[in-house]
Amino acid sequence: MIIRVATRRSKLSLAQTEIVLEHIKRIYPSLQFEIVTKRTIGDIKKDKPLYRFNVTGVFEKEVNETVLRGEADIAVHSLKDLPSSINEQLEIIFAPPRDPPNDVLIHKSGRAVPPEELPEGSVIGTSSIRRMAQLKFVNEKVRFKDIRGNIDTRIKKLLSNHYDAIIIAEAGIIRLRLNMSYYRLPLIPFTPAPGQGIIAVVALRESNIAKMLRDKIDRKTRSMIIAERSFIEELNIGCRLPVGGVSLVNDNKIVFIASILSREGDVGYWIKLKGDLEEAEKIGRKAGEIIKSRSDEVSF
Repeated sequence: MIIRVATRRSKLSLAQTEIVLEHIKRIYPSLQFEIVTKRTIGDIKKDKPLYRFNVTGVFEKEVNETVLRGEADIAVHSLKDLPSSINEQLEIIFAPPRDPPNDVLIHKSGRAVPPEELPEGSVIGTSSIRRMAQLKFVNEKVRFKDIRGNIDTRIKKLLSNHYDAIIIAEAGIIRLRLNMSYYRLPLIPFTPAPGQGIIAVVALRESNIAKMLRDKIDRKTRSMIIAERSFIEELNIGCRLPVGGVSLVNDNKIVFIASILSREGDVGYWIKLKGDLEEAEKIGRKAGEIIKSRSDEVSF
């Protein structure tokens, strides 16, 4: 049986696809795979930050449409790239265990530099208003410069002295097997984007591959997906506000950390909710409600 797999063309997307396929092969060794690569609007339009797009799913739509048109059987995504709602014919059917959800700060010196120690005027490469607000919360003396492109492109720009430091997801470094020093940013105050560190597999709800894989996600990963998807569904804000949300699982308990900041990073609010794995959706929605209620108290 040959499974056609849709994904973006970037090195990271292809590396994530290989990780997914390795996990699926352990479950179904006889399956074979054919990779179908697509370019998305987010890959094509690299001249502006993501929060300035007027549409959601800038790294998702074209890939999922390949499945909807019957040109692929599954699509592989970074879960954080999936908008709060996807086509009703589609379902997240599988995910391998989560990589660390943290963001990291990479400094041009090659040292692991804490954000509080960045000198005044340091230029930080990021196009995320969440990352900007969080960094300004701990160090108001830094400056920001937009950066787009895949991870290796961003690192090349850093090493070419376009920036003093950049902020990216640790999971990307791990998946690309990059050997470099960095400072891992703590989940408070640097709460990541919901879904960061999780690779999601999407398929048609009624497809054979969905029936084969939907019960193969481990319980912890499934609970984290449910909690964080419920959180963004409750908020429904995309990447236009400095909001973070992440769940952790320990001893069959789920802990949800969520945050909201002002765009200038001078005001920030964090919460931590706990419960059983079976309460993942309830906890995610509760976190969304609380963060939404606090948005009026944070000046944007």
